[in-house]
Amino acid sequence: CLLLSAPPLQATPVKVLLSTTSLEPGETLRVEMDGLLPAGRVRALFMGKSYPFFPIGPNAHRALIGIRLDAKPGVYGLTFKALRYTRLPADALPTEPLMIEVAAKAFKTENINFTPEKTALIKSERREGVIIHRANRYLSRDQQWVGLFMYPVKGRVIGEFGLKRLHNGTVAAGFHKGIDLRAEKGMPVRAANSGTVVLASHFRAHGNTVMINHGQGVMTIYLHMSSLSVKLRQKVGKGEEIGKVGATGMATGPHVHFE
Repeated sequence: CLLLSAPPLQATPVKVLLSTTSLEPGETLRVEMDGLLPAGRVRALFMGKSYPFFPIGPNAHRALIGIRLDAKPGVYGLTFKALRYTRLPADALPTEPLMIEVAAKAFKTENINFTPEKTALIKSERREGVIIHRANRYLSRDQQWVGLFMYPVKGRVIGEFGLKRLHNGTVAAGFHKGIDLRAEKGMPVRAANSGTVVLASHFRAHGNTVMINHGQGVMTIYLHMSSLSVKLRQKVGKGEEIGKVGATGMATGPHVHFE
């Protein structure tokens, strides 16, 4: 019999497209690969982490890389690695790192004074954060969102993204990773886009919380609601009610924390 070696999955080099080569902490780098065949499984490596690519069209894939708020400024190399059992010729992927600049950014500091009752909830934050982080690790290859994302409520921003938070003037609470939107208690909170509910819980510190998986590593989370209107694993559409505005958990007034 005649044995033939299997041809490589990739006949020509892929084309890498970057949304930018200079970012600030808190921003997102979009990396697209054009010409990568569906069977080609590749990950992007950046700042010590590995990021998966997801299909966005015929032979087109995308990875989204979030820059940590505490990232140190500097120039970092973006590289690519084919996963095990993915047969690619040596020149299919860039052989030299693509250099990405992370610029310096100054963050404002904000202090929040809590009542003794709210202060007692601080000790629950870390434990609840572990549960939220675990839900945030669910990945699905299909894009569930459609078009632009919307705000969950109509209201002014009362807490900016990226603030350095202090509790009662002394306790460092890290960065504020979302925005706070003022709204009247009982107003509907709506899904920013379509997706699947991966968390619907009643927390002591975070209050009534919903997290939606929009696919391909994109999540949104909604905190401090007075009540929940959805359940775990429920499919929701863009603009669908997921709960009511409240001030549960460590909230000092009615609003939605959204990230």
